[in-house]
Parts: sequence; C-alpha cells; structure tokens
Amino acid sequence: MANADIKKMKLLVTVVNRSKETYFIDLLEQFEVNMQMVVYGKGTANSEMLNLLGLAETEKAIIFSCVREDKIKEIKTTLSEKFKKIRNGKGIAYTIPMQSIVGASIYQFLSNYKN
Repeated sequence: MANADIKKMKLLVTVVNRSKETYFIDLLEQFEVNMQMVVYGKGTANSEMLNLLGLAETEKAIIFSCVREDKIKEIKTTLSEKFKKIRNGKGIAYTIPMQSIVGASIYQFLSNYKN
C-alpha cells in the first residue's frame, strides 16, 4: 500500500430516533462503511422543548461509523436530506478526526481499501 493510497479516517457520530436506527445503519453502509457501533441513549429535553424542535422521541440511537475522509461530504449531504424528508427521521451528525490507526490490515478493513 503506497502512501498516496492512504486516506484519512474520521469517526462519524450520528444521533437518530431509535426507531430509525436500522434505516440509517443501512444508509451508511452504502458509503463503504465497514465498521459501525450503536449505543442507546435517552434525551433529556422536556416535552415543550421536544415540540419546539419538532422531535418526537426521546429514545435515541447513537451510531459510530469509521469513514474515509473523502466520503464525508457526500455522507453529510445525504444524511441532511434524509433528516428533512423522512417522517420521525430527524437527527444530527458530526465527525471527529481519527489520529492513529495501528496496523495496515486494520486500516484496509476500515477504509475498504482493496489491492
């Protein structure tokens, strides 16, 4: 693997209503995301705040996805469109840079790099 082939990785964090978890996991897989992890959370906003923000559920799924940096713009655009169009599909997404990945085989798996 040549240095020119190496793409930076980011951790994409997507927070959605728990009922939409599977939909968004499947959506992200279309962007060559090979590793995702889901944790469950519960929002703390009161019903007035939920109504104001247009949110229906307080039970959330937080999806952590390892994504190549060159895919981020397309992923965020797609997520933004889905957050607006899908019923009860509102959510947020942001990225965190990954500073170090140990081992070529781990990097190849996470980045979907094929020789």
